[in-house]
Amino acid sequence: MGREGGDTMNRKQYAWCGIALTMMVGVAVGWSVTTGNYVLPVVAVIAGLALKILCKRRVTEVLEDELVYRLAEKASYSALRVGLLVFAVIAAVFIALSKTGPAAFEQIGLTLAFTVCALLILQLGFYAYHSAKGLDR
Repeated sequence: MGREGGDTMNRKQYAWCGIALTMMVGVAVGWSVTTGNYVLPVVAVIAGLALKILCKRRVTEVLEDELVYRLAEKASYSALRVGLLVFAVIAAVFIALSKTGPAAFEQIGLTLAFTVCALLILQLGFYAYHSAKGLDR
């Protein structure tokens, strides 16, 4: 069951849709920061994500293949491993420097350390979820 010509998008149209949505969300977030509105960015991001999903459903061409998924998995895993290691070392350095330096260094170090822990827990949770679910999408 094919779609009518007006209901479909090609890859280039999808890319332009993404660019336009990103610009609109960026403008909404920027404007809300200057006006102090904290609700608009949340609404804008959710609406942007929903519209992006609707645009993607209209694409008839193949956007991603198995190679793209595997490369993204490897890149994400490597970035997480290296990034968390770097942030953990930076956190330890800030905590150590707080003994002789400004007290704010301790807060910076603890914030980084807790962020590293939270990201590790999040990664372990997703790993357990996908491990139980299997590799089927």
